[in-house]
Amino acid sequence: MAKHSKKQERMAVWVPCKGYVKRFLVSNYNRPDDDWAELVNLSPNRELAEDFRRRLIRGEARRDLTVRGRYTTQVAIEISMDTFQRYGWLLSPTETLHFNSRLERDVKQVLHTYCAMLSITGLSIADRIKRFRKATGITEIDWDTDSIRKELQRNAKINGEDDFEQICKKIEEKCWAILSKSGHITQQGLDEYERD
Repeated sequence: MAKHSKKQERMAVWVPCKGYVKRFLVSNYNRPDDDWAELVNLSPNRELAEDFRRRLIRGEARRDLTVRGRYTTQVAIEISMDTFQRYGWLLSPTETLHFNSRLERDVKQVLHTYCAMLSITGLSIADRIKRFRKATGITEIDWDTDSIRKELQRNAKINGEDDFEQICKKIEEKCWAILSKSGHITQQGLDEYERD
């Protein structure tokens, strides 16, 4: 359901979601003002904003799935008056599920990448989860520790290997650049060490 603020002509679609999805959206896309303490504006991420816009409908979705009880919270996502008039002001239950699935994958990718980076330090999974929570603000209520641990144990190697490899590559590049700049290795050595 869209809510309209006359003061700044800001409108929002209320989207049911999991707590960690809301926290992720608010952390990355919040554009608060006097009327809205939390109002997500997806425009900095064109692809995500377009995906959301395509899912909007004008009226009630009859004979659609239900999302009642599936999500613990909701988030306000800002739409323009033009979007409201041209595309709609709500998500059907099916589109709500699909949009949430996409966002859940995004948050899990952040989790996997962050934990892959920390794994090279030798930190335990419990410590990596604590650091992830502290960095992202995702609380136990938003996403319980057992679920995060299971996610990492089941999918970290599948989703995290490429990210881990990229992180290691960046660390190696930084190391070689520092050694080259300090004169400990030559340009020839740098070129040799950076070759795949």
